[in-house]
Amino acid sequence: MKVILPNGDTQELVMGSLTVEELLQHFDISPGEVLVSKNKRIIPEDTILENDDDVRIMQVVFGG
Repeated sequence: MKVILPNGDTQELVMGSLTVEELLQHFDISPGEVLVSKNKRIIPEDTILENDDDVRIMQVVFGG
C-alpha cells in the first residue's frame, strides 16, 4: 500500500491486511493526533487496509 505520512513522506508497504490502528502502531503514531484516509475517504481505526489501498495520515491541529 502507498502511505503518505503526516510530514509528506511517501512509503510503499507490503504487509498484507492490517487495521488502521496497526498501521499507526507500525509508524509509532498516536491515533488521537491524526486522521487517516483510504482512497480519499476518512476512515475509523478498525478499518481493514489492503496492499492496493492509498492511505494518507494527516496531522490534526488543535488551537484557536
